[in-house]
Amino acid sequence: MAVEIVLAIGVVLVAEWLFVRATGALQVPVPPQAPAAMAAQLWMLNHALLVIAMMLGAILAMIGGFGVGMFGKASAQLALLLYLPLPMLALLAVGLTVHVRVVSLALLAVVLAVGTYCRRFGPPGFTGGVLAFMGAFLGFFIQAYVSLADFGWLTAEVLIGTAGTIAVHFTLFPPRAEAAVRRMQRSYGARARALASEVAELFEATSRSGQSESTPGEERRLQRQLLRLNEAALLIDAQLNSPAAVPAGWSTAALHQRLFDAEVSLSNVARFAPALAGRSLPAPAAALIVGTLTGIRDADLAAVFDGAARIRQLIEDRCAEIGPDDCILLQRFATSVTDLGTALRAFRLYPASVPPDDAVLDNTRPNNTGPDNAGNEEFQPQVSTSGGWLPGSASIAGTASQERGGNGLIERIRLAPNARIAIQMGIAVGGAIIAGDALSGRRFYWAVIAAFITFMGANTAGEQLRKSVFRVAGTVIGVIAGAIFAHLVGNVVWLQIVVVMISLFLGLYLFRINYTFMTIGITVMVSQLYVELDEFSNSLLLLRLAETAVGAGVAILTVLLVLPLRVGRVARVAARQQLEALADLADRCLDRLADPDSAVGSDLELRAAARRMDVAYQALVAVVWPMRTPLFGSLAARVAGFMAPAVAARHYAHNLLLDASTRYADLDKRATDSLAVARHQLAESVGAVTAALAPTPAATADDAADQPARQYIRSASLFERVADALPGQPLVSRPHLALRDLQLLDGALAEAARWADVPVTDLDCTPPQARSGG
Repeated sequence: MAVEIVLAIGVVLVAEWLFVRATGALQVPVPPQAPAAMAAQLWMLNHALLVIAMMLGAILAMIGGFGVGMFGKASAQLALLLYLPLPMLALLAVGLTVHVRVVSLALLAVVLAVGTYCRRFGPPGFTGGVLAFMGAFLGFFIQAYVSLADFGWLTAEVLIGTAGTIAVHFTLFPPRAEAAVRRMQRSYGARARALASEVAELFEATSRSGQSESTPGEERRLQRQLLRLNEAALLIDAQLNSPAAVPAGWSTAALHQRLFDAEVSLSNVARFAPALAGRSLPAPAAALIVGTLTGIRDADLAAVFDGAARIRQLIEDRCAEIGPDDCILLQRFATSVTDLGTALRAFRLYPASVPPDDAVLDNTRPNNTGPDNAGNEEFQPQVSTSGGWLPGSASIAGTASQERGGNGLIERIRLAPNARIAIQMGIAVGGAIIAGDALSGRRFYWAVIAAFITFMGANTAGEQLRKSVFRVAGTVIGVIAGAIFAHLVGNVVWLQIVVVMISLFLGLYLFRINYTFMTIGITVMVSQLYVELDEFSNSLLLLRLAETAVGAGVAILTVLLVLPLRVGRVARVAARQQLEALADLADRCLDRLADPDSAVGSDLELRAAARRMDVAYQALVAVVWPMRTPLFGSLAARVAGFMAPAVAARHYAHNLLLDASTRYADLDKRATDSLAVARHQLAESVGAVTAALAPTPAATADDAADQPARQYIRSASLFERVADALPGQPLVSRPHLALRDLQLLDGALAEAARWADVPVTDLDCTPPQARSGG
């Protein structure tokens, strides 16, 4: 995206320059006998008009470059690019017509509020609203140079920007679904190798130091790598809705299955290896684990499969010496390693080694549905994207905005998310105009843009506050960098263009890491623009910083006081949806355990439920990310406390899926009845937690005392009874492992319930004892 936008802007700038030179568009003729002072003044005017033409085209190229990524089909992308000039030209004409300053300033606030509300119409509404504001904004500022009579020239310059953007996009960056999937496969492979390397280093470091567990910093790094791997997997899944996206030789279901298996297996390796590092294992076991992890890190699949087989043999020979708990961990580690090798070999994420025979691989997961069978099922992606990325907190914030948030007056207000942000945007921009105009009547627009940016892509009060801070921080750094480059480059035009293009590229490319980088890039670019207009000075950059701080301050006050969508309110919705998705997956897996031959709960359906859980988890992380700071006090501590068991529960649910996907003999009646009781208890307990996280209806708020007390009743002992009734070896039997997954899942959910203020009761306690949350 960054490369495309920079190239499109470069092409459009050249095209606009050639157009103006060839036609004299908007240029004022300089009389041959004009005095030198007049000639210089006219030259500066013509130069400013040339810059205006280039800005019109460049703005459309930038917004168009952002917009095309929101569509996958070429026809939809072309329709969007052809549509974009319309709102910009319409409001440009209005901006040129209105010459009353107060009315023009009020128009900016109104256009931004209405444009923000138009987000409800999807990408066309979003990008159209932004370009409508840019049209009104530019019309207000260039009306001193251009009249409505010149609108034809302005239209031509905007259309040149459109044509240049279309030419660059469809010539160099046409939408190709299969190429996009292959790029994401390479990204997935890179993230998988980075995670494998992190796990190997962590195991060796923990083993050498003799620590019982990894440090909090190491755990955070590991979780970040796991999150990025899951993001890449979800983005690939989102693109598998078209047969054209699937590489030759694959079916959508088979590619999805291998992708899912590789991710879950590697995640398990990343969980089990650090846990084993803190155990007192015999030296041969530790050596085998190190060798297997090294094989994963070095892409030596032969070593991977050999290490897994030798670990299984070690378990059989020395299980009594190792201990049952450590044997279970080793067994799960070995199974995860084998599953990982199988998936990676098929997925071609690693160079081909000397893999074992398929018959050996099949024996590691008996009777599991393979990719050939999976290809016969109809695959439906469970992941949707926004602009080519996961939607983050947007959908969660939308749900929270329309729910009753609490007992406070403001929290009771329910609004469509677009209406809420539109109201906030109008008030914030109006306040920024007033405050910015008081500081500088000519440069007030920096305050307006700072307030405007605060609400772009930010869905909760926490995100909006962070973005305001990043805007100011980026401006401070950008002002310093801009001043340095302005003095170094001077009036050398080609160097100015190089600085602008590089700063813009870096700002766009690093935008996903932190918005501060985007602000730095834009500020450096603006500095070069003012050099070109002969208006640059250090005091001007300081004024930009002051205006930005004013605009960000107004935005912060608006976020805190005007219909705030508090992050805690959104976090409750995100946590509830995560638990609901997890409960749905567990219920489907229990269907399979109760009746392996049932048509309900196919492998593809189970993985679809798991992907819905992963999407909910990514949204939960996006919501709580701004709450990590100690500024949130006890709320940050509660969020951290809830997230730890939520992360663990998600991993246990993934393992439950793998273990419940295996065909095996039917349970006897006693085990089936016990499983039904345990299943009912788990569902009831999770329902108690989700009900506690749901909004209290206004009509029944006063009757809350009459409602039965919610509590989480543990079901682990019930699942343990079912396991005791099963035949087979507990360490290697998939049904036993599935029931162990359910016991662990119950423990994690119970801990999450405590942090949600739901009392937890152990089923075997007589009488039941409730334990309050932390």
